[in-house]
Amino acid sequence: MSASAPQDLFPTSRAYAEMQPLRIPPGWMIGLNDLRVGMAVETDGPPGLASTLFNATHAGRRFNIDVEVEAGAEGAFRLTVTYAPWPRDGRGRRIQDQPLSFGDETEVVHAFATGSYEELVAQLEHWIARCTVWAREGN
Repeated sequence: MSASAPQDLFPTSRAYAEMQPLRIPPGWMIGLNDLRVGMAVETDGPPGLASTLFNATHAGRRFNIDVEVEAGAEGAFRLTVTYAPWPRDGRGRRIQDQPLSFGDETEVVHAFATGSYEELVAQLEHWIARCTVWAREGN
């Protein structure tokens, strides 16, 4: 019997088994997914210290979704949906070949905070679905 390669062991690993299953349509690039089934906000941590748990970008729709958890007695999961408007030329037409950037022009289109992990996951999937089809600006 031959030993399994490390990449063959990952699907049965604890790290993989605890990952939060999410429904994510095509077009999204997941930069970070550290969501674990049944997570809870740490109430013992230093207040105000936040860590990113999830980050995804849909370049075609120009949305970014970020999920953080803030520790402490008032801690919560925070979901932020941002939109990067299309750069425009002098006549107001979209400039198509510009790289996507979430800089000064970025708009926060939704911010949500909750202590409930189940509510966070429901909101996250809702906003992923909505932003997959939402066109914020015309041509």
